[in-house]
Amino acid sequence: MSDLSSNLPGINVVEGLARVARNKKLYLKLLRRVATDAPGIKEKMSEAVMSGDLNSLREQAHSIKGSSANLSITDVYAAAQQLEQAAKDEDMTGAVMHLGALESALDAYVAVVAGIED
Repeated sequence: MSDLSSNLPGINVVEGLARVARNKKLYLKLLRRVATDAPGIKEKMSEAVMSGDLNSLREQAHSIKGSSANLSITDVYAAAQQLEQAAKDEDMTGAVMHLGALESALDAYVAVVAGIED
């Protein structure tokens, strides 16, 4: 098990805590909320790709990019940024590739958060 005393894989804890006035309880609550929302996020983005809706995909990637930036979830942020750009560029092949990367980053993030002690 981990705690919030140091950086975790894919999460800059020091920076994230600074964004919430070093309130560990609040930061952990927000990290867990993103982890809980991850399956639904992945599903909505997959549906957007399957239906060819790059605008919806871009909006969803932008949303998770913002959430992950605010909490310093670095790996998810980087993957979401690339997905958002591919969707903006109307690059479906790139979007599919970057969606896979984002899904992997979200899965890794969820696993890290699951190992954080209260």
